[in-house]
Amino acid sequence: MSQLYDHRGNVITRPTPKKRGYIGNYYRGAEVNRYRTPLPYNVTDSNITLNKGVRRRLLGYARWMYANSGTVMGAINDMARYSVGSGLKPQSLAGDVSQQYEEYFHEWAKVADVAGVFNFWQMQRLASIRMDVDGDLGFLMVSGSFPQLQLIESHVIESQDNTLFAHDGVRASKAGRPVAYSLKDGDKYRSVSANDFILVYDPDRVQQLRGMTALAHAADHIRDQMEILDYEKIGVKMNSAVGLAIKTEGGIADDGEALIESGYAAADTGTVPYETFEPGMVKRLRVGESIESFMSNRPNATFTGFIEHLTREVSLGLGLPYEFVVDPAKQGTASRFILEKAQRRFEERQNTVCSKLCNRVWGWVISNGIKRGDLPKSNAWYKVRWQSPKKITVDYGRESKAHAEALKLGTRTLSEDAAERGQDWQDLRNQTETETRDLLERAKRLSDEYGIKMDAALNLLSQRQPNPTFDNDVEPQVNT
Repeated sequence: MSQLYDHRGNVITRPTPKKRGYIGNYYRGAEVNRYRTPLPYNVTDSNITLNKGVRRRLLGYARWMYANSGTVMGAINDMARYSVGSGLKPQSLAGDVSQQYEEYFHEWAKVADVAGVFNFWQMQRLASIRMDVDGDLGFLMVSGSFPQLQLIESHVIESQDNTLFAHDGVRASKAGRPVAYSLKDGDKYRSVSANDFILVYDPDRVQQLRGMTALAHAADHIRDQMEILDYEKIGVKMNSAVGLAIKTEGGIADDGEALIESGYAAADTGTVPYETFEPGMVKRLRVGESIESFMSNRPNATFTGFIEHLTREVSLGLGLPYEFVVDPAKQGTASRFILEKAQRRFEERQNTVCSKLCNRVWGWVISNGIKRGDLPKSNAWYKVRWQSPKKITVDYGRESKAHAEALKLGTRTLSEDAAERGQDWQDLRNQTETETRDLLERAKRLSDEYGIKMDAALNLLSQRQPNPTFDNDVEPQVNT
């Protein structure tokens, strides 16, 4: 007997139909039959499906795959390289004290790590990599004489029991807000308040308290791919070891004396030295013997396409186009679309790192600096935005020209233009102002010394017009 449910959830029993092709459910996807493997349908919270055992097993698999698969390592490193690069740099919005806040934070970033190994920009890169491999990465905020961060790997965030920390090392309130984290230190466990701890991860479920590796969907494919490649390489080696085969009518093997000089037979040497073969040699064969060249079609185009399909699972699961990660030569006319799609994914990662890590660290560091008296107070001390790395492009010359025209027309801001080039528009303004002052001062000295007008001196120092003009009525005075 099979079961159906009505709109109220009551069980409706009916005989199992014998009619071929019978559909027992309005939605075909909900059908269960012997032609397909049954799927689990656990409809529950993410913290139950992603329990401690499942998460740690996937974590171990992902670390092994990252260490041994070039495809996995390359894709994940590309994600960190183009999303974070050399670090997301802060741009304070606190007005007159913005430059002081930024300089203070940059100096703090050099000594951000308690262990003294990483700076804050390198920590951002580690956060991106560990989000994809481990699922999450912890930052313990150590408040002493000087604020610093301690990196906490995913496997260290663990609880001894499930009484208080019921969500795999995380204790949450009734509303689902993290209250405390449990950290394993050898054989001991300690509880850390959520106010002093930052857990960076990329959730895909509501009220998800722990992260999951981005390789979970492709774990089987990656393992199968590596095993198949190992087997295929062995097959290629075995095929390459066979050069020529002597075929006889009775299939009786001999020592190949027909091809080998006296004293160099297999019975004497145990092998066939390549020195005994000569260019263009003609050897006599016995009656019924023939020589066949052994050829192998491994690996073939079908095998290569199969491996490519498995590799696509890795890149697509990370949100990156396969052509961007593995084979840029296949982009062709769709290259702009592929780069734009990859750029959207990088921006998503940047937003995650900024919202979960950078913003909180900025507020923590700047507020400590104000309390210590190292920084002046400001009502907007917490306001900041983050400068991302240079945006990748397929046609830099064409886009630069279009952007320059847009800047002239006012349809594009300097902030937008500088951000795409990985620069701070305020730094550009300051540098332009500095160079302009220097240019005017030098032009003024030339004008006074040689008796020429300022525009002529400026054109001599920096030609801003295609055809510079000079004052013909005033002859330059040269001091001798």
